[in-house]
Amino acid sequence: MKRKKLGIKKLLPEFKKVGKLLYQEGIVHATSGNMSLRNSKKTFLITAHDCCFGDINDSSIVEVSLDNRNLDRNASVEVVVHREIYKRTSAKAIVHCHPIFATVLSFFSKAIKPRDIEGSFYIPEVPVIDIKQSIASERVAQILPEFFKRYRVVFLKGHGSWVVGDTLFDCFKYTSILESSSKILYYRKFYKGG
Repeated sequence: MKRKKLGIKKLLPEFKKVGKLLYQEGIVHATSGNMSLRNSKKTFLITAHDCCFGDINDSSIVEVSLDNRNLDRNASVEVVVHREIYKRTSAKAIVHCHPIFATVLSFFSKAIKPRDIEGSFYIPEVPVIDIKQSIASERVAQILPEFFKRYRVVFLKGHGSWVVGDTLFDCFKYTSILESSSKILYYRKFYKGG
């Protein structure tokens, strides 16, 4: 069955809703993070460069091609990573954020392993990948799709989370669980004294 191409106007409410939720939870700040939705077999929608998740509008979303980089000019700098994930996985949505507590934990571990009941149920382990140049990196674009064959959530050390799913809200859910579990791990370590 051929998937019907949906335009920015139809998908804008989903971007707005999820952007606002991520912003309200403090998972993104100012113009950090980016998200995208598969739009058709050959295109996807992605947040624009310097998009503020708390205030998404028509000009905050850019349509780009899976095969042609000529439309990338106003897209998030991470468009290269989103493109490769869509090409090599079955992801329909991607959210990339910079959650503070998860970022702190990423400096000290090769994996974030939630210890709380909900966190460990949804994401038993989040691999932490150490790549020197992790922003808009071709190297990240080549590595992440391989991890998404096994994991829904992956973290780049000192940088941020990458989550794939069927909808942006699905990705938000897992991003939120990651940050909540990371807070618990952080405070647990603090109260235990190490």
